[in-house]
Amino acid sequence: MPAESLAASAIGDDLAEELSWLKLDEVTQAVDLAEIEHAYQALELEEARVEVEISECIEGSAKVEAHLAQLFALQENVAAMATQLVPMQSVIDATAANAGAISGSVRFLDQERLKLERALETVKETSLLKTRLAELLTAMDARDIDAAATLVHEYATTGSETLDSPFVCFAAPAHASNAAAGLESPRETIAAATKELVERVSYMFDAAVESNNTREIGRCFRLFPLLGEEQRGLDRYSEFLCSAIADKSRLTGEVRGSVYALRITRLFEAIAAVIDNHFSLVEQHYGAGRMVRVIQRLQMEGARRACMVLDFFEEERHIKRRLSQIQLADASAIKARAQPRSVEREDAISDADFKDITSILVEIVLIERQIATFGRFLESRAAPEARSLLEDPEARDRVFLAPEALAKLAPISSQSTFDANASYNRSSGGVFDENTGLIAHTPLSARLEWLTDTYVTLETFFVSRSVAKAMALDDADSLTGWNDVISSDADSANRKGQLSGPSATGAGRHSKVQGSGFSQTAQGIQQTSSCVGDMFFVVKTALEHAISIQQPAAIEAVTQCVISSMNSEFLAAMQSRALEKWATAAASSRSALGSTASSESGWRLPGVGSPGGSAEHTAVPVQLSPQAQSQRRVLVALNNLDLACTYLQKTVDGLRANASAEWARASRNDDAARAKTAIDTLAAFSAKFTHVKQRSLEQIGVHVLKPWMRAILQHSYCDIKYVLTDEEFNDMQSDNLFQQRFMLKFRGLAQQLSPRLTPGNFAAALDLAISSLAQDWERAIRQSKFNMLGGIMFEKDVREIQRYLEQESGSLLRPRFARLVQMADVLAVESAADVRHILDAQPVDMSARGALSEKDIQGLLANRIDLAAGSDGPKGTTG
Repeated sequence: MPAESLAASAIGDDLAEELSWLKLDEVTQAVDLAEIEHAYQALELEEARVEVEISECIEGSAKVEAHLAQLFALQENVAAMATQLVPMQSVIDATAANAGAISGSVRFLDQERLKLERALETVKETSLLKTRLAELLTAMDARDIDAAATLVHEYATTGSETLDSPFVCFAAPAHASNAAAGLESPRETIAAATKELVERVSYMFDAAVESNNTREIGRCFRLFPLLGEEQRGLDRYSEFLCSAIADKSRLTGEVRGSVYALRITRLFEAIAAVIDNHFSLVEQHYGAGRMVRVIQRLQMEGARRACMVLDFFEEERHIKRRLSQIQLADASAIKARAQPRSVEREDAISDADFKDITSILVEIVLIERQIATFGRFLESRAAPEARSLLEDPEARDRVFLAPEALAKLAPISSQSTFDANASYNRSSGGVFDENTGLIAHTPLSARLEWLTDTYVTLETFFVSRSVAKAMALDDADSLTGWNDVISSDADSANRKGQLSGPSATGAGRHSKVQGSGFSQTAQGIQQTSSCVGDMFFVVKTALEHAISIQQPAAIEAVTQCVISSMNSEFLAAMQSRALEKWATAAASSRSALGSTASSESGWRLPGVGSPGGSAEHTAVPVQLSPQAQSQRRVLVALNNLDLACTYLQKTVDGLRANASAEWARASRNDDAARAKTAIDTLAAFSAKFTHVKQRSLEQIGVHVLKPWMRAILQHSYCDIKYVLTDEEFNDMQSDNLFQQRFMLKFRGLAQQLSPRLTPGNFAAALDLAISSLAQDWERAIRQSKFNMLGGIMFEKDVREIQRYLEQESGSLLRPRFARLVQMADVLAVESAADVRHILDAQPVDMSARGALSEKDIQGLLANRIDLAAGSDGPKGTTG
């Protein structure tokens, strides 16, 4: 059977493929023999498939008959069961009808039970209401305010549904006062009792305030929220606190100095103490967020009283007259600049007036600082309360003061500068701050703007006047210690004591000046003048004032004034002095040093030149010569610039720290950003100081240090040659006169500069001097003759001088001496072929001028008299 099924399936598949193209019309119309044969084969396949299906049906007929027999047997059983189920269906229908009836009865009973329970509850509540109403009336007759207020509060929180009951009329107690008042319903009774209690509590509160009975005041304050008069209680209590502030902020005894700043301070301290002392009481009896209403009221009271203090301050300190004087002085200064200097100028402000203006300025700073501190305090206390009301906008509207009430609280004295109606218009940008709940515009806001403008005017005048006065009183022309003229021929510092010259390997045996590395023989030299310290004291004081009042406009204005004053007064004067022509003293050993005024080379061939000794004959000046005056003027200005850079950086760092501390809790980030930008502008101004200082140093380096270093190098090379015999080489190793002379002369120059320059300027001057030394030394070597022993000695000189200068200056000089070291290596080779190794090993840390080129090396080899052209070894070792 399975085999036949598989065969039938295979035949079916083949037939489907064969008959997929075959149609009856095509078979009947086929005329081609191939098509007829193909159709015949397909028909045979179809016949085979039909036969297979018929066989399968015949074979399965027995099973089908068996199943049919079973179904017929089951049909008889089903009929019997249906006959049995007919009576049961009747029973089930009857039971379902009974269950529906029972369910309806149960629902009816449940409804009746609920009605009964509600009726019982209503009766109970009505009975309780009747009892409580009787207690309320009894408490009212007995003037038991606390008990009556408690009962009213219970009705307000839990008895509102009972008062709406239709049976409430049965709860009306039969009371004489009710009949006399014509009250019939309990609601009217409770409303009348509440009204009467509110009047009584208000009267009691006023009486307690008048008698200063704080215990009774607290009792009445706790009763207001029980009677549903939360706002009335907060307002009454706020009025009481405002009246208490007047006594707490009153000054006792005689006060001198900044009396108005002290009054402002005492006022704000009193308000802060009131807020902190009563915060927990308000929150306990009125709930979270309710204290913000009291804070708003105290904020307005503080603003009103502060405006009164500022009004008296403006009048008593004659602020308008002082501002007019400053305006007249500025106009006079503008006219004076247009007039010749020979015309005598009249000062519109005397010293006494300037002293008064300074005292007023200090008092304004104290007042504004206290206002800023008080504002931060209010924000810290009000912000948590305002956040607790954000989730309930209706409660926020109930707690916050109404704009109309705020307008009534504005002081009359500030109406000329503060329009309450305009400031409290909701459409003009909001009455309250969204983050803190404080009043955005108080009467103090307008006065604070006036106070800030006044401060800026006074502070800028103070800065300009003080900086100009500091420059006028500068003691640059009276500084001591500048009697000796700085000279390149300066061995006088070592003349006393007759210090022996250093040996070829004795670098670094000299005592050192702290921070410079050179011994300091000149003592008591005043390096800087008084104008730097005086000016930066004024600048630092003014900027700290501006930071402390926390007004970004003031910080920007004062910073610009400081920059303008330093630029026009200090920097202009220091630039003109620092860039003056340097006056030098003539050297005594002129013949030995050669010409130093020209930048051209003054070197002679080895062995040619006048002999030079170590003894010098420079006369010590007794009085301050014109040369000494010129040098003092230039170097003091240079030191002032260096000190100004240091002071300015320290001032900026201090201001940034103060600004971070003062503005850390500021509510507006853009104000802190403006303050930071102003401080950054001041920090960027130090680049001008650095630029002028660098120009002055470069001028000194070109016109002074470079000729001096050339003279020192010429004197050190007097009678020195690098064409050496073996005996001369050995003598120079044991007693190197070049190194001794150079160290002695350079040390003498450093001893003159070190006490006269600040550490920063001295280090920069040494750097310029060493740079000039390296360039002139290279130029001199190119014009000198050598043999191999001389080249070896020159290599030792270069390395020893480099080591000496590095040890004494504390700086790494390898890049500056890289070309000299390379030149020494070239001049010390045994043969020209060894130079290739030098070219292959170029130093990494070369100076900006780069390594030696092949042309430079060929020129150096040409100076070797012991190397014949094209030879591989030295021609001789004697000169």
